[in-house]
Amino acid sequence: RYFFSWLLYVAGIVGGLYVGCWSMFIKPIIVACQHFDAGTLTGMIVGTTVLKCIFASTVGLTIAYMGAALGNIVDGTY
Repeated sequence: RYFFSWLLYVAGIVGGLYVGCWSMFIKPIIVACQHFDAGTLTGMIVGTTVLKCIFASTVGLTIAYMGAALGNIVDGTY
């Protein structure tokens, strides 16, 4: 029970970092740079990249919070 609660804590933090930092912040910037280099950059790509970067921290923290909440439920402290 204790092991699974910590597993959920760690999974929430790693998942939040992956989705928030990589999938919604770094990767869209790299894709926009690739489109710029190829000469195919459009306003839609720029707008999508900006919105993903704005909401990256919110989504990442929400995923990490859900992992912590599930860890507390499994541990019995919630």
